[in-house]
Amino acid sequence: MAVLFNNTPKVAVIHLGGNDIKVPLKDLLDIMRAEIRYLRDAWPETILIWTDILNRGSWDLQDMRKMRRVNRFGRVEVSSTGKSDYWRPDISADEQGFFRPDGVHLNTLGLHFYLDGLIEVVKRNLLQGM
Repeated sequence: MAVLFNNTPKVAVIHLGGNDIKVPLKDLLDIMRAEIRYLRDAWPETILIWTDILNRGSWDLQDMRKMRRVNRFGRVEVSSTGKSDYWRPDISADEQGFFRPDGVHLNTLGLHFYLDGLIEVVKRNLLQGM
């Protein structure tokens, strides 16, 4: 099987952006399942970490439901493969101060908060794997 790297990474973070939920749900879940299985087959010793898609203030109820379903599916699918973890960022579209005025993209504070949380999850998993 062809893989992306010569060396196996210790950790791989899987993150979908909010634009990914515009794909029909069945197609998206099929793609996610195939890609997660590919990563697990390619890197059986790698810790796969799923990160939830962030909520956007501009989404309607249907988009919100789809996002929740995709996040739940991603957490379950990654967890079912073995060495894994998931992270649910504590950032909500309702919170002031984390998003740019467009309500979609994180501002500098939001990015720092997001990346600090992600770093902690990766560190925790690397330390557990030692």
